[in-house]
Amino acid sequence: MFKEKLAVVIPTKDRPKELNRLFESICKQEVLPNQTIVIDGGKADSDNILKKFSHLNIDYAKINIASLTTQRNLGITFLKPDISLVCFFDDDITLEKNSLSNMLKFWENATEDVAGATFNNMNHAFRNPTFFERVFLVKAGKPGGVLRSGFQGLPCSLKETTQVDWLIGCSMVFRRKIFDEFKFDEWFDGYAHCEDVDFCYRVGKKYKLYAVADAKIYHFNTLEKIENSFALGRMQIVNRVYFVKKNSGLSVLFCYWACLGIFLNNIVRSLLDYDKRHYLRAKGNLAGFFDVFRNKTPQAPNVESTFYKRLYG
Repeated sequence: MFKEKLAVVIPTKDRPKELNRLFESICKQEVLPNQTIVIDGGKADSDNILKKFSHLNIDYAKINIASLTTQRNLGITFLKPDISLVCFFDDDITLEKNSLSNMLKFWENATEDVAGATFNNMNHAFRNPTFFERVFLVKAGKPGGVLRSGFQGLPCSLKETTQVDWLIGCSMVFRRKIFDEFKFDEWFDGYAHCEDVDFCYRVGKKYKLYAVADAKIYHFNTLEKIENSFALGRMQIVNRVYFVKKNSGLSVLFCYWACLGIFLNNIVRSLLDYDKRHYLRAKGNLAGFFDVFRNKTPQAPNVESTFYKRLYG
């Protein structure tokens, strides 16, 4: 039906219910992936789910580290020779009917200078930046835009297919040949905040990126556990500064200013909403500022041993 051959790579960690829901939505598609790859960094047993969806001919890898960037890079190594498009899905999304076929229709007519495309996330609607967001440069004024501060605008609930500067990491598709030039930066460890902006910004400096309006998905991401709020606050600063420093064309000074805005926003929301998460994020922001001014950054993860197995339907 389509000339392009699509592989879906799904990093996951201890979320069997979400993984099951994603697989159910994939099975309802008009067109199924030519290959499905699951990279599991968790401890939960996924055998029952994999057997339930064995008709998808799932390639499965169990690894001893949960790091989104590492799991994606590993997934690329599983690609079959005829695969031409690589799709990355987070396990907490679902696809609207015909989402995959609409994405493939886009690629049927895409020119060679198009490297990637994101699905249209219908959970959120793009809104123009508030006065605060404009002053502190924490949100781009166009869907999918990236400011010199390193902060971006979401390409969500779009009415028409739009050229963008970055793709949302939970649901994005790239030409396979792109991975001969680019890899996900494994410095972004674990939850890997900003890893998608970093990868897409680098690709987008050389190739075109799009958000495909008719390829609709829903992202059911939840608030972080309160015990993780401090770590998230730290990542909001450390990861963003790292991204800006490594990419020419962005401004470290503007980034620091925007990060100050993030800190102030967390402080205000913690006071107005009596929200402990934002209070802990603000404390994490301060720790992040302390780290970057001391030039201290986390080390990239080290995978010492990996166990692979393949399931055939």
